[in-house]
Amino acid sequence: MTHLCVLMANYLTGAGQRRTAVIEWNDHGDFRRMEKVCARRENVAGKKEENVFKALGVTYFGRGDADTLAGCMNGPYDDIIIDFGEAAPAPRAEWLRCQVRMMVVSFSEWQLEDASGMMEQNGRPCRSWIYLAAFGSEWTRREVERQLGVPVFRIPFSADAFRIDRNLMRWFEGLL
Repeated sequence: MTHLCVLMANYLTGAGQRRTAVIEWNDHGDFRRMEKVCARRENVAGKKEENVFKALGVTYFGRGDADTLAGCMNGPYDDIIIDFGEAAPAPRAEWLRCQVRMMVVSFSEWQLEDASGMMEQNGRPCRSWIYLAAFGSEWTRREVERQLGVPVFRIPFSADAFRIDRNLMRWFEGLL
């Protein structure tokens, strides 16, 4: 969920004073649209790069791949956030290499089976993953927690991914 990735990057950069990169590793094109609206192109790593821009101190990479990730890992960043988009087999290996893995699931009734399937690997939920609920009823969220035996954290409402208030700061402090 791109909104959460941008929100987390702004929290890490603003409240945490961390150098943060965000990589869009999907074909949604959200960063391309975001760049048009709220970013300025800067020199990143000493040169102008296509599909790379900064907004409020966060560096955004519009096309994620192994080379982009390697460059970020060897670069000046304290944290790298990757927006993989929907669960798909292609980036799964890269996702599993991440130190902190978060999965955003929707608990709308018509998506419940898909959400439960995404949360399980080999028929069991992965306890090292952080599960976040974007949509759905509180009852459904609690029921999934009970059935799978893993916590599922509700993402607090945030109308603006570039504005971090005290409520979001407390939520991120408890999550990270």
